Amino acid sequence: MMLRQIWSHSSFPAGVLAALALIFALSVNPGLLTTGSMIGWSTSQLGLWTAVLGQTLALMGRGIDLSIGSAVSLVNVSAIALFEAGWPLTAVVPATLVLGLAIGALNGALVGGLRLNPLLATFATSFVLLGLALQIRPAPGGMAPMPAVMFLNGASWGIPNAMLLFVLVLLLWALIAASLFWIRLRAVGTDPVRAWNSGLPVQWLKFGSYTLAGLFTGLSGLFVTLCVGAGDPLFAQPYTLLTIAGAVIGGVALNGGSGSGYGAVLGAVFVGLTSDIALGIGISPFFQQLIVGCVLLVGLAIVVLSGRWLQQKSNAALIHASARRGERA
Repeated sequence: MMLRQIWSHSSFPAGVLAALALIFALSVNPGLLTTGSMIGWSTSQLGLWTAVLGQTLALMGRGIDLSIGSAVSLVNVSAIALFEAGWPLTAVVPATLVLGLAIGALNGALVGGLRLNPLLATFATSFVLLGLALQIRPAPGGMAPMPAVMFLNGASWGIPNAMLLFVLVLLLWALIAASLFWIRLRAVGTDPVRAWNSGLPVQWLKFGSYTLAGLFTGLSGLFVTLCVGAGDPLFAQPYTLLTIAGAVIGGVALNGGSGSGYGAVLGAVFVGLTSDIALGIGISPFFQQLIVGCVLLVGLAIVVLSGRWLQQKSNAALIHASARRGERA
């Protein structure tokens, strides 16, 4: 029974894909699991892992966030600007989180308050945020405090500090996933009309989902800042599509209502490992995006087809159970 629950879980295909990608990555680079390699890999992926949780919140309420890449970039260059202005780390951290929340609240007001199409609203917001990021820092530069950068790129008790920080991020996610807000947001994503008829504040829940997504965006931008140690207005632009791909591969439905943050993280791990494998086997940079894109398409196809198969199995089991009850009657 437990085994059946595991392989029927929405995140199971992503877990299998991530495991297979890890095995292949180890065959390409046997030293991947050494402390030094794990520090480099986890630090470079920490921003993406965190951002995909924000995308999951947007998708769960039958929305989407096409501004995540630009938002992370804006937080990144803003943090560097504050560091250059003499702000200490203890002040920059809350400031970047407030900025992330403000960006999320803006998207939430457009989608939940004004009821704009989330695709178009966040697409427009992405250009505004990117423009602001380019105004603050037109080209890569600046410097984050070296002690903070060295901490993120270090390890404690043999465990990369990036992974320890992500455990705290997952604890934050666990609190959200265990809340009444999450249950209601899933209801909105499953059927907004029925949720509205049930008395749920649909628009406020959508506003809240985007605002909380902004919190994870702010964390992602902070992690990117301390990973790179500088500001770059274009560094996180690929995050938008990568977070969508990671969430969908992780079993989060594009039409909302189903999936989990943990599955989305597994999907993001698969996406990150795919890029690392392409780099590790020496594929030309001109073909890396092509190869990675093809692998992601295969991964998406596997997830969609396996999901349909599991749904058919579940429906068949229900029909069989109903038939047996009818025979007994």
